[in-house]
Parts: sequence; structure tokens; C-alpha cells
Amino acid sequence: MKSVLQRLLPLTSVVCLSLLAFTVTTFAQSLDNVTFTGRVLDPNGLAVVGASVTATRVETGRERTAVTNDEGRYQIIQLEAGTYNLKATSGGFGVKENQGIITVSGQNVQLDFALAPAGVTAEVTTLGDEDAPVVDTTRTVVGGTVTQREIEEIPNNSRNALDLVLTLGGTSEESLSTRDLAEDRNSNARSTPSEQGNFSLSGGASYSNNITIDGLDNNDDRSARDRFQPSIESIAEVQVVTNQFSSEYGRASGGRINLRTKAGTKNFRGRVFMFFRDDNLNANSYYNNLTFLNADGTILRNPLPRLPFTEYNPGFTLSGPLNVPFLYKGQNRTFFSVAYEYNKLEDTTLIDTYIPLVSNPRFTLPASTGGTQTCDNSSATACTGTTPTAGFVVPYNVTLATPNTGNTVTARIDHKLFEGNDITFGYQFGRKNNRRTSGASTTRIEDALQVRNNNTDAFNITDNQIFGAKTVNQFRFQWSRFKPSFQTDNPNDPVVLISYRNPVTNGVQTLTAGNSTASSLQNFADSRKEIRLQFQDSLTYILGSHTLKGGVDIQNVNSQAISLSDATGTFNFGSVLNYQNNVLSRYRQNFGTDVTVKNTYYGMFFNDEFRPVSNLTISYGLRYERETAISDNNNFGPRIGIAYDPFKKGKGVIRFGAGIFYNRALLRTVGDFIQNSSGDLFRFDTNNIGTSGTDPRRIAVLGKIAQQFPSGYSSVADLQSAVTSLGYASSLGFTTNTATSGNPLRSIDANLKIPESYQFNVGFEREIAKGIVFEANYTVNRTANLWREFNPNVPLVPAGYSDFTAYLLANSYVFTTPGATTPTTRTYRFYLGAANDSSGVSTTQGGTTSCPTTGTVTCFVNL
Repeated sequence: MKSVLQRLLPLTSVVCLSLLAFTVTTFAQSLDNVTFTGRVLDPNGLAVVGASVTATRVETGRERTAVTNDEGRYQIIQLEAGTYNLKATSGGFGVKENQGIITVSGQNVQLDFALAPAGVTAEVTTLGDEDAPVVDTTRTVVGGTVTQREIEEIPNNSRNALDLVLTLGGTSEESLSTRDLAEDRNSNARSTPSEQGNFSLSGGASYSNNITIDGLDNNDDRSARDRFQPSIESIAEVQVVTNQFSSEYGRASGGRINLRTKAGTKNFRGRVFMFFRDDNLNANSYYNNLTFLNADGTILRNPLPRLPFTEYNPGFTLSGPLNVPFLYKGQNRTFFSVAYEYNKLEDTTLIDTYIPLVSNPRFTLPASTGGTQTCDNSSATACTGTTPTAGFVVPYNVTLATPNTGNTVTARIDHKLFEGNDITFGYQFGRKNNRRTSGASTTRIEDALQVRNNNTDAFNITDNQIFGAKTVNQFRFQWSRFKPSFQTDNPNDPVVLISYRNPVTNGVQTLTAGNSTASSLQNFADSRKEIRLQFQDSLTYILGSHTLKGGVDIQNVNSQAISLSDATGTFNFGSVLNYQNNVLSRYRQNFGTDVTVKNTYYGMFFNDEFRPVSNLTISYGLRYERETAISDNNNFGPRIGIAYDPFKKGKGVIRFGAGIFYNRALLRTVGDFIQNSSGDLFRFDTNNIGTSGTDPRRIAVLGKIAQQFPSGYSSVADLQSAVTSLGYASSLGFTTNTATSGNPLRSIDANLKIPESYQFNVGFEREIAKGIVFEANYTVNRTANLWREFNPNVPLVPAGYSDFTAYLLANSYVFTTPGATTPTTRTYRFYLGAANDSSGVSTTQGGTTSCPTTGTVTCFVNL
């Protein structure tokens, strides 16, 4: 087991002070379910043994029953969150029932019954939010819940349920966050870099959280973000565990967020909605409101109006019993719930560029939208001479609709298969097509505009099997497919780049046509497909005062990615005339840019929660995790949590927790390394041939490639054949395993480990007024093995020297010019001279004569 003492820094301490309402503090050990516990007593306060306590869920009518033990205690576990009626009965006593108990996931409701003698009228008590216990004195994990009512009432422009996480204590925005950043005209939109994650929990890294929907994985393991964003109308609760001291939770060195979807009820319910936003309802941004002045005080730029902005977001929800006329009646047995949401954010992009007047017959461009032709040279005679040295360009201005559209479906069916067995079928469907561009205008024509696509499907099953009052088994299965991409509509087309002179600014710009494979810090030109299979099983057993729980989680992830950067061939024309005459100035093409990462995750745990005395709860356990993408097998995570009620009144609790937690493997880093080390990544660039554009070899190769324009090469062998047909070596112009914009040249440390964190928390929670709770937590979150870039080619100080200065002083550097007609030798000797030496390099030590750049010479370098 990894020792905490082996690593002492870095250390993150977080103090969270929260003044919270009841609805965000009722959270217990099980993230997904509800537990009822308590005692049944007679009029004298003595235990009633063998009493029956029945929990009935109001929404569906389903019941669960437990029998009290020798101490009169009962416990009903693994219930779905909702509204319950709780009834206690026993021979010789009257019936007592508490109705309308509203619960949230993870809540441990403690409710005692005092039975009256038989013959007394049955007593029914209706409980509301104000009657429920505000402080859960058995909760050992640290976290909170955003309830359905709060989801509906809290303003949320993004309509993303995950943004509600930041309304809870112990949470913060991710590093380099751009949340709520205004969109300014002529100012490029910013977004958080890929792999940064969504938010930080208890000071942990923002990419170290585990996001689930109904307890099943909802992560994009390649970019450390969420896979699917369900409609906020389909969400019943947002549950957050900032310190997960139960061994049940894993695959996160930070925290866990679970989105619980709404289930159907025995009554039909529906909602039709429309969410609308428009620039007329928005304030203008600070940047747009500015007036820019020239140095002489004259106006350079007046304030700009708001950016055009209109968003339509209609949808509906429908739930109830599943009835098929004449075939099936699902009242009290089968229920359905479905939510659909459509989103369209209208936007436009101005294509403001110039195109050649005369097209290349091999690759035609659209016709001009009208305007005066101008010469692609500051001198108009360059275009009109007997032998023109430049071509004409004409304006091309088109306002193109580039909306951001999306369709989302979340559906589930809950069915009582037979007595003691409930099964849930879930389905997720997401399609997003974002054509919005950064900046107010672009020089790319229509077919070169890149689109951010995000398509996903998922199907899941949850089966709960009840084996009497003391044993419950839960099995889950999920299949998901995730296909994000950043590409043009025709990503297999070639990239055509034409340089031209903008006649307005007299600056050089580039017209992009055909296709585009540009990348940025936030969006890499690529196409991905990730298939996930997940199997989960957990068994809960009550043994006296102990609640034992154990289980396994197995996930198989197949992640395929194709980097599109220069993958189809990028043709550069240095001028409009060169384009007309089919004269290339540069050609690039990358091969072997696809990579597949297969990762299987194994997680298993055992946890025991018991109460040695009525006001003390102890939870302890051990979790083991393994990710096959990384050679790291020693991932044992012990956990312990304690909740102590010093007042014995259910109004205050002191909590303590500690544990070791492991993050999931980030597959983009692993994939880049596999690609770089496979030997199949080849990059061809004619700029690698010689040192200038006049090199005869480069000119000949470009001429050969131009004969194939606009088609690229299907393989490395085809391109090598074109090069060798000119009498050159097949390696000319090629480099192997070099970095690209979408794939930095990453190397993985041989000792790379799964990131881990060591967490400690002590907290106090107290009801200070009716329905108002004060909670304070002190958290220590120390991380280790966080993944960082490193340079594997960093020079190492030779043995026997204290540093590089000592090495250079003792060793001269000598080299000869290779391939020269008359070989020359240059010798560099190093010394420590005056600090005010203006040159640093001379023909004598301490001299002032500059060292020549040619010929055989000895140069002295002042370090």
C-alpha cells in the first residue's frame, strides 16, 4: 500500500464555511439511495420486538417492509429517493403512520415510533420539509444535494445541471475558467483548454472528478469532461460528494457528481416549455461600449452595438404509468419518463475575403459577390504587364448562417419485474452541431468552416433484487457511444491555402478553401469514437448493527481518434498568380495520425458502517482500482469516516474522514504516446527539403505534387514513390514521429502512475435555527503523481562535473562544416571573463575582435 509519508508536498488545504438550508445538507453514505432507520417503542419507552415497519413510495405505491430486532430497531435500505409514507404495526398496539416524508438521494432518515395500546385510534402524522430532521448525524461523507425544487428555481442561463454544482460549498471553478465571459465583437471567444475539466471540488484538480448519471459513468476519458448533458428538465437531483470517505466511490481523486434522473409516477404528468434569449434582453459588454481614440484625440472607433444573439430552447417532459390499450396496464407496476429538448442558438459568420479573378482549372472557387478587381501587388502594373508577375483578386463577402443546434432525449422505464425485484431501463440520445466561429469575420470560404460535433448514445439497465429485509443486490449495465469531432462537413477534401494582398490593409492574408484542419488550444482538428461497456454489482447486507457493502465495477473503454491536421494534404500557393498557374509553394501531409487506446478499469470495494452507540457512526473500508492503460497495480485506497453527535438531539454532528483516492487514466496523453512511439507517424513537408525555396530538389518535388493537385496521397508509399521517381531518396521531406498541433510529441515516464490524492477532513454541522444549518469543514487534499508534460531530451550533466559551466570550461567544442568543397574547422573555447563583455565571443580570450562566421577559426566564448 502506498504510504502517505512517502510524499509530503504539494498540499492543498481548503476551509469551507456554509450557511445552508435543509435541502442541501441531507446527505449520507449511499450516494444513490435512501435509508430509513429508527426504533419502535411502547408507551413506556421499551423496545417493541417484531414490529413491522412499511415504507410506501407515494409516487408509485411500491412498498418495502422491515421487522424490528431485539432492541426495537428497524432499517430499510436501498430505497429510491422520493416521497414516502412510513407505517409501524405490531400485535397488541395501534397503527402509527407518518406521511409525506420527502427524501433526497443519499439521505439517512431517522424516525422513531411510539405505539399506543390496541384499541386506540390509529394515529396519522403528516410531515413536511419543516418537520424533517435538518442535520443527518450519521453522514460521514462531505457533500450536498441540489434538489428538484432548487433546480427549477435557481437561475441557470446555460441550462446545464452541472453548473449548479458551484452553488454548493467546497466547490470552485476550474483553472483558466472562462465561465460567464462576455462575447465581444472582434474579440476571439475564449474557452477552457482541453483536458482542464469542469470544476474543482475541495481543492482537487478540476480534471480529477467522476461524473455519473444514475450511478453510471458519464465521463469523456480523453478530455476529462462530461460525455452527455441531459436536459435539465429530466434531472431530479444533482448530488455532489466533495470528500468521498466511503470505499463505494472510486475513479476520482477529487469528488463525485451524480445526476439522478426523474422517474415516472402513478399519475400522468407533463410539461411543455420554451426558454428564450435575445440580445435585446442583454446588457452590452464593457469592450463593446469603449470608444478608442487616436494619439491626436480623434476617434479611432466608436462604441459597438451588442452582438446579434437569439436562442430558442423548446421541449417537453411526459411521465406516468405505462399503459398499452387492450394489451398492458402498468398501473403500480410499470412507469415511464421522457424528456426532449431542442436548442438553437442563431448566429452568423461574415466571410470577408478576396478570391482570385482567374481560377485554377484543377480547383475552382466560387464566383465573386461583386466589387472592383484589384491587383495582388501594390503596383498595378504587376498584373497588366506583358508578362504579369501578379494576378487580380475580387471581393467575396457572404453572411452565412452558423447556428449552434442540439437535440437531447433522456428516457427511462421503471418496472416491477416480480415481488422483490425492480428493474430500470434508461436511454440517452444527444446530437450537437456547433457551427459558430470565433471572431466577427473569417477568410475561410463556406466549405472550410469547421464544425464542433458532439454525438452520443447510451443504454443502461439497473436491477435491484431484494432478498428479505436484510439483503439487497444491485446490478447495473451500460453501453455508451461517444463521437465528438472538430472538422469541416467534408473532412476528406484537401486543404487549399492561397496567400493574397488585402487591398484595404495592404497586409498579407490567407484564403482557406476546400477543407480546414486548423487546431487551437481548445479544439483539435480530429474525429473520435469511444465505446464503453460498464458492469457494476454491489451487495448490501445488514448484520446486527453493521451495514456491510461490497461490490465490483468493470469498464471496458475503446477510444479511437484520428488527428485531421494535414491528414488529407495541405496545398499552399504563395500568391494568386501561383494559384492560377498551379505553382505550389509548399505541401504538407501527415500519415499514421489515427490511434486506438483500449483501457479496462477494475474496481472492487468492501465497506462496513456500524453504530457502536446511538450517537456515533463509524464507516470504514478498502477499495482497489486498476487501469490497464497504465502499468500501475498498487492502487489500494483505505477509507474511514466518523460522525459523532455530541448533543444526542439530532441537531449537531462532528465529522472526521480520511482516505486515499485514485483518478482515472487520461486517455489523450496515453494515446499521443502510443502514436508517437509506434513508428507509424510520418510527416511530410516540402519545407524540410533544403533551406530555401530556391533549392532545386524542393522545386522539382513541388512540381511533381502539383501534377496531382488537388488530390493528396493515400499512403506514405505513394508519396515516397513520387519523390523517388525524380531520382531522390525516399526519405526526402519526411520526418518520423514529430509533434503536430493536435498531438504534441509526448513521452510517458516509465514510472508513470495513476494520479492519487490523500484527503483528510474534519467538520462541524449544527442547526442554529429552524431549517437553517451552519456547517464548517477543514479539508486537507494532498495530491501526488499528477500528470505533467516533461522534456525527455533535457541534457544531463556528464559524470564528474558539478554543472554545465564546469563541463564547458574543461572541454572545447570542435566541429567541421559537412559537405563543403574546402572543409573548415571551428573550435570554441569557453572561459569566465568580465561580466560587462558586450560581445561575449571573440578571436582571443578577453579580446574585442568578433569571431568570423566562415573559415577555420578558434573562437573564445565568455560564459
